[in-house]
Amino acid sequence: MTKYMIVTNNPSVQEKYDVIQEVEGDFRDVLVAVRDLIHLGWRPLTHPLPASIRMMYSPVRSVVVTEESHDQSYEIIDQAMDLYDRTMGQRKPDYVNLEDYRLLDLELLTASLEDLS
Repeated sequence: MTKYMIVTNNPSVQEKYDVIQEVEGDFRDVLVAVRDLIHLGWRPLTHPLPASIRMMYSPVRSVVVTEESHDQSYEIIDQAMDLYDRTMGQRKPDYVNLEDYRLLDLELLTASLEDLS
């Protein structure tokens, strides 16, 4: 299996997995942390954005990255950040359903890690 790290602001993920970079803040702060790692030679193994628009309102996000660089990583993260900003507009993350989003993020991450192994 490829060496990986999980970039997350989800406490549920932080409790379950050891290979993490903890991010303070919301979903967009996770995207910024992933972008910063890409500039250091990492690349995303999971897409920075969720498959569902509704999940973009989530305050939490987890992204798996690896140290193997990839030419398209810059484009992927730039497009992800742009789409996130356009989708959210003036909206704020949905903290009312935070516990549900934490659980969904953890389950989606676990499934992704199983697919990667």
